Amino acid sequence: MRSSGLGRVAMAAAWSWGFNREGVRFVVEKGEALFRSPWGQGRWGFVPSRDDVIFVDFAQQMHMLRFDRAHARFVSTRCSDGDTVSGNPLGDTADITRRLEDGWDKW
Repeated sequence: MRSSGLGRVAMAAAWSWGFNREGVRFVVEKGEALFRSPWGQGRWGFVPSRDDVIFVDFAQQMHMLRFDRAHARFVSTRCSDGDTVSGNPLGDTADITRRLEDGWDKW
Protein backbone atom coordinates (compact mmCIF):
# COMPACT_ATOMS: atom_id res chain seq x y z
CA MET A 1 0.00 0.00 0.00
CA ARG A 2 2.76 2.41 0.93
CA SER A 3 4.62 1.69 -2.31
CA SER A 4 1.67 2.94 -4.38
CA GLY A 5 1.46 6.64 -5.21
CA LEU A 6 -2.32 6.51 -5.01
CA GLY A 7 -2.08 4.78 -1.63
CA ARG A 8 0.24 7.50 -0.34
CA VAL A 9 -2.21 10.18 -1.57
CA ALA A 10 -5.05 8.45 0.29
CA MET A 11 -3.01 8.07 3.49
CA ALA A 12 -1.66 11.64 3.42
CA ALA A 13 -4.68 13.22 5.12
CA ALA A 14 -8.01 12.77 6.78
CA TRP A 15 -10.75 13.14 4.15
CA SER A 16 -14.28 14.47 4.27
CA TRP A 17 -17.07 12.08 3.27
CA GLY A 18 -19.95 13.99 1.76
CA PHE A 19 -21.04 16.62 4.26
CA ASN A 20 -19.36 14.83 7.17
CA ARG A 21 -16.25 16.69 8.34
CA GLU A 22 -15.22 14.29 11.12
CA GLY A 23 -12.94 12.69 8.60
CA VAL A 24 -12.22 9.25 7.25
CA ARG A 25 -8.71 7.81 7.20
CA PHE A 26 -6.82 5.27 5.12
CA VAL A 27 -4.19 3.57 7.30
CA VAL A 28 -1.94 0.54 7.16
CA GLU A 29 -1.25 -1.29 10.40
CA LYS A 30 0.72 -4.53 10.57
CA GLY A 31 0.37 -4.92 6.81
CA GLU A 32 -3.42 -4.56 6.87
CA ALA A 33 -5.15 -1.73 4.97
CA LEU A 34 -7.75 -0.28 7.32
CA PHE A 35 -10.39 2.34 6.64
CA ARG A 36 -11.54 4.34 9.67
CA SER A 37 -14.75 6.33 9.61
CA PRO A 38 -17.35 7.73 12.01
CA TRP A 39 -19.56 4.79 10.93
CA GLY A 40 -17.07 2.09 11.78
CA GLN A 41 -13.90 0.48 10.53
CA GLY A 42 -13.48 -1.32 7.25
CA ARG A 43 -10.80 -2.27 4.76
CA TRP A 44 -9.47 -0.72 1.58
CA GLY A 45 -7.38 -1.76 -1.38
CA PHE A 46 -6.66 -1.25 -5.04
CA VAL A 47 -8.68 -2.15 -8.11
CA PRO A 48 -6.18 -3.98 -10.35
CA SER A 49 -7.64 -2.70 -13.63
CA ARG A 50 -7.59 0.98 -12.54
CA ASP A 51 -4.76 3.15 -11.26
CA ASP A 52 -7.12 5.88 -10.01
CA VAL A 53 -9.60 3.78 -7.98
CA ILE A 54 -9.51 2.44 -4.44
CA PHE A 55 -12.20 0.12 -3.08
CA VAL A 56 -13.48 0.61 0.44
CA ASP A 57 -15.60 -1.98 2.25
CA PHE A 58 -17.26 -0.71 5.44
CA ALA A 59 -20.68 -0.74 7.11
CA GLN A 60 -21.56 -3.82 5.02
CA GLN A 61 -21.24 -1.76 1.83
CA MET A 62 -18.64 -1.76 -0.94
CA HIS A 63 -17.63 1.60 -2.40
CA MET A 64 -15.42 2.53 -5.34
CA LEU A 65 -13.48 5.77 -4.85
CA ARG A 66 -12.21 7.42 -8.02
CA PHE A 67 -9.46 9.91 -7.26
CA ASP A 68 -9.08 13.00 -9.43
CA ARG A 69 -5.53 13.25 -10.79
CA ALA A 70 -5.73 17.01 -11.23
CA HIS A 71 -7.19 17.88 -7.81
CA ALA A 72 -7.07 16.59 -4.27
CA ARG A 73 -10.49 14.91 -4.17
CA PHE A 74 -12.39 11.71 -4.86
CA VAL A 75 -15.90 10.63 -5.78
CA SER A 76 -17.21 7.56 -4.00
CA THR A 77 -19.83 5.35 -5.66
CA ARG A 78 -21.66 2.87 -3.43
CA CYS A 79 -21.85 -0.36 -5.41
CA SER A 80 -25.27 -1.49 -4.15
CA ASP A 81 -27.24 1.52 -5.40
CA GLY A 82 -24.89 3.90 -7.25
CA ASP A 83 -25.19 6.64 -4.61
CA THR A 84 -22.25 9.07 -4.85
CA VAL A 85 -20.52 11.35 -2.38
CA SER A 86 -17.38 13.41 -2.72
CA GLY A 87 -14.37 13.55 -0.47
CA ASN A 88 -11.76 16.23 0.02
CA PRO A 89 -8.72 16.32 2.27
CA LEU A 90 -9.29 18.07 5.58
CA GLY A 91 -6.85 20.63 6.84
CA ASP A 92 -3.91 22.00 4.85
CA THR A 93 -4.11 20.59 1.32
CA ALA A 94 -1.19 22.53 -0.16
CA ASP A 95 1.24 19.59 0.11
CA ILE A 96 -1.16 17.10 -1.46
CA THR A 97 -2.12 19.50 -4.25
CA ARG A 98 1.54 20.30 -5.01
CA ARG A 99 2.47 16.62 -5.16
CA LEU A 100 -0.51 15.76 -7.35
CA GLU A 101 0.66 18.30 -9.92
CA ASP A 102 3.50 15.86 -10.68
CA GLY A 103 1.20 12.83 -10.60
CA TRP A 104 0.74 10.36 -7.76
CA ASP A 105 2.90 7.77 -9.45
CA LYS A 106 5.90 9.99 -8.57
CA TRP A 107 5.17 10.11 -4.83
